[in-house]
Amino acid sequence: LARVDQVIQVHSRVYKEAELENSSIESWNLEFLRPGEMNTFTSIPKIQPVVSGLNKIARRPFFKTLVDAAHCGDGDLSLETNAELINEIANSEEFNLFHASVPTTRGCQSSDRGWIPPLLRAVAETGRLEYAIIEVFDHTDPILEALREYDPQHGVDTTDGRTYSQTVVDNLALLVHQLNYLYKAGFLKE
Repeated sequence: LARVDQVIQVHSRVYKEAELENSSIESWNLEFLRPGEMNTFTSIPKIQPVVSGLNKIARRPFFKTLVDAAHCGDGDLSLETNAELINEIANSEEFNLFHASVPTTRGCQSSDRGWIPPLLRAVAETGRLEYAIIEVFDHTDPILEALREYDPQHGVDTTDGRTYSQTVVDNLALLVHQLNYLYKAGFLKE
């Protein structure tokens, strides 16, 4: 497809011209977005041809697919399908980063609807998880107006009166608890 070739062409040019092969940069993660944020690269199977194509050019698994629980949850693939796909990209060494962010609201993990823990376990079981991060959006940010028009549930305030800083802290604490459980249960290696 033309869009895949175009993205590969742009990224490979940067890779070559910036001499990333000889740099201290260990990987470059490409993120697929939810439908409505993007029309093309909206799932693991849609972004993966770009990542794999770039890695053929780099002759190593330098490019990775960033998996975001929110984008998986807002997409059209099931939780089980996303978990299977995570395993596939991990086996090809094209995964290392997980966003523990909440589908639709991008707010407090208490509004997750059950996507973060099972996907976090799926990525932990691959043995390829290097980074797990959280993401919280300010629900009143004017730049998100188009997404709120596309989906009125996008950006619903789930802070329950907390500041965004406190919501971030709470989400980080919950992520740490989940990672600690996965480690102690044997699903996550050091």
